Amino acid sequence: MRTVLVEDHHLVRKGLRLLLEEAGHPVVAEFATAEEALASPWEADLVLLDLNLPGMGGLEALPQLAQRAKVLVVSMHDEPAYVARAFALGARGYLPKHALDQDLLEALDRLGRGLRYLHPSLTEALLTGQSTPGPEALSERERAVVALLAQGYTLSQAAERLGLSVKTASTYKQRALNKLGLLDTPDLVRWAREHGLA
Repeated sequence: MRTVLVEDHHLVRKGLRLLLEEAGHPVVAEFATAEEALASPWEADLVLLDLNLPGMGGLEALPQLAQRAKVLVVSMHDEPAYVARAFALGARGYLPKHALDQDLLEALDRLGRGLRYLHPSLTEALLTGQSTPGPEALSERERAVVALLAQGYTLSQAAERLGLSVKTASTYKQRALNKLGLLDTPDLVRWAREHGLA
């Protein structure tokens, strides 16, 4: 399968490229950001997508990428919320970064045959707990930013109240989205209100 890599770490991209090409899956393009991948006119059968990307996160980009090719998420996040969210947004497979090279090849084989792939280490977690993590999953700063957003403050207002730059507050917000497996600010606000942070 012709493959595109969307991964911000150069060494990880190179390692994936070597594994893929040795297995007969040519890498036709590689990108460090989701924005670059979405703006490029590549044609491929498969996208290997990291979720923690600078700028637009992998979950946010996933629905658009899934319209162009099958998406296999390759992520350090193995929480059920991430996995469930990724499949809901159009992923065809999910592979944790602690997986072995044989696992990647098995995932490619299954996706190539039109099947889905979920790494065995994730199956039990997904079956036993699809609920979104609670506030304890966030750092104190992440909780503070999310709470202010849920109370109706803009990101710049939240940053000012916490004595942060807008860029730093935005980073905390994005980390919270990633940890919780959520897509955007409205999702984050709903989550915060459900968990008593507003």
